Amino acid sequence: MEDEDAALAAGALLRAQQNPDVDAESEDGADVDGLEEIEHDGQFYKIPAALKGAFLMNADYTRKTQELAEHRRALEQGRQELAARAEAAQATLTGRTQLQILDHQLEALGGVDWQSVLTEDPQRAQGLWAYAQQVQAAREQLAQALAHHEQGAQLEAERQLAAQMAQAGQVLSREIEGWSPEVAGKLVEYAGAFGVTLDELREVADPRLWKILHRAYAGEQDQRRQQTARNAAQAQAVRPAIQVSGGAVGGGAVRDELATGEWMRRRNEQALKAR
Repeated sequence: MEDEDAALAAGALLRAQQNPDVDAESEDGADVDGLEEIEHDGQFYKIPAALKGAFLMNADYTRKTQELAEHRRALEQGRQELAARAEAAQATLTGRTQLQILDHQLEALGGVDWQSVLTEDPQRAQGLWAYAQQVQAAREQLAQALAHHEQGAQLEAERQLAAQMAQAGQVLSREIEGWSPEVAGKLVEYAGAFGVTLDELREVADPRLWKILHRAYAGEQDQRRQQTARNAAQAQAVRPAIQVSGGAVGGGAVRDELATGEWMRRRNEQALKAR
């Protein structure tokens, strides 16, 4: 036993002398001194092997904490955007209600017999006419303000959607190999086959939904390639290549270029003649 240990020690020493660059490592790549190499932020470090599990656990905890923080930021941003939209919608609703009230007042004033009022009470007619002009002016001012507000809200919504789509594109570029505008266009065509319109897809800024769509598209493309390969293999199995030796090929001979049905007919004729 001692002789075997001595032989092993001598062999290890000889290997270390012949390969000084790997002297600190064992045959399986682990350091003899108990150190293991880890990667952190693009840099490689050697730490005691006993600490590797704790380090990896801490790195995983840090990654999950960062993901949770990003998720919370996204939720907060969504909450703020939702609150802003609700506030804008409420303002629009209030404005529309006021505009409807002014329209009803103008409609009522439009039914006034101004000539009769002027004859009966000129002062009242003058005051009523001034009020009608005020209502008309207020109605026009409110309508312009609403149009401006709604246009601004639409532009802001489009800006936010564009920013969300750009952010989704960055995520998809990182997580889907080969992502490009061409790939996005193919997904649009694929979704269109199911009745999903381009305008509807423009509202989809969640990268998770795009990844689901991409996976469905890629899966169908893979199935088509497999089916094409199976069809080609079946065609080769039905129509094997036959070598014909000798002189010119007769009209009843079997040739590779014959259609499958004709090939089978002539092959059966050959089999019958051979009996």
